[in-house]
This record gives sequence, C-alpha cells and structure tokens, in this order.
Amino acid sequence: MDFSFPITPDISIAFATPVLVRSIPNFEAVNTSLIEQVLAAREKDGGVSVSNRGGWQSSPTLWNWETPEIETFKGWVHNCMLRMAALSTQETDLGNVDIEYIAGAWANVNHHGHYNDGHVHPDCDWSCVYYAQSGEPEPGWDRNGKFDLRDPRIMAQASKLAGYGFSRSLLIDPEPGKMILFPSWMEHSVHPFYGTGERISIAANIKVTGGRHAGLG
Repeated sequence: MDFSFPITPDISIAFATPVLVRSIPNFEAVNTSLIEQVLAAREKDGGVSVSNRGGWQSSPTLWNWETPEIETFKGWVHNCMLRMAALSTQETDLGNVDIEYIAGAWANVNHHGHYNDGHVHPDCDWSCVYYAQSGEPEPGWDRNGKFDLRDPRIMAQASKLAGYGFSRSLLIDPEPGKMILFPSWMEHSVHPFYGTGERISIAANIKVTGGRHAGLG
C-alpha cells in the first residue's frame, strides 16, 4: 500500500505514518484486577530505569504473566495488530488476516512530576501502550501528562512554516481504556504528569515474524 494521500488533483500528503488510537470496549470488566496485579507486582519487583524519570517500571516480563486479565490484554493487542496488518493490503475482513509475532511487555506506575524521555524501541516493529488508570490531572499545566509522538521527518525541524504543521507532535490524552499502537521507530515521550492519584499503563514491544498481511514482503 502506498501511504500517500491526494488532497487536490496535484498535491498529495506523502510519507504518512499509520498510528492506531482505540478506546477498548468494556475495558472496565478487567481493569480493576489488572490494576491490582500491577500494584502487587510493584511490591515484589524493584523495577528498572530506562526512559522513565521517576515512577516505577516493571521488569519486561508482563506478557508472560499467567492471569486471565493479561490474556485479555494480549487479545486487545492482537486485535490491534490484525487491524494494522490489514491496512497494508486494505483488507476489510480481519478473519482473512493472520499475523505471527513475539512480544514483551511491562507496567508503569507514575505520580506527580514523573515523565518519560524521548526514545525509540530498536529491533521491534510495533509498540503499544494501554492506559489502565490516568490519575486526576491538575488544570493549568501545558501538555500535562500527554503521550507525545514526534514527527519522524527529522529535517522538518528546519522549517518555520507553522501553518503546514511540519515538525509537530501528535499529542494524545491518556484515558482509561485507551490503546495506542505505533511503529517502534517513531520517537515518543510522555510529558510530566501534574496531578493526584496514580497513572498506570502497560506497554509492549512487538516483532513480526510471519503470517498473511504481515507486511514482511
């Protein structure tokens, strides 16, 4: 599929990058137990420091937690992967799509003032983040806790033509039940969260290994 889109007879939007943002239906049925499992893991796991500045990030073993709620989460991710795989051939029936992959996942718990530096995920194809709990943001803070996907066209930073939106961010508000899937090579970050309560998310990295419509060739 050619990811360019004509907007007039002689002008197209080129180099488009697919990003999936989905509100998971009926997420409430599993969220309470999912949050309890993450918080219980925090008591046993000292956590790691990667891009996170403050807060707690679990060891990257969550994909292998053997609980019904994690299996449900993996099903959400799989459905998003099928949707993205179908895009490359414009397949409309996900029953005709088959994709194989390996994945790893981890949990994040953040409080007031915590954030994530800009980074990418090497040696992966797709990355996703699911928000189980968003906390209560305080008003008056610019980009408070927003998930930030950076324009991947590095040289666009040289342009000052603001009206064209060059070198901008795609800013996404974290909300319970929201899933974001994007190419792992896209630089992303999380702006500092100012507010009360705990912001809890689950992230995953995915390496495609095969399947119909997998986009491997």
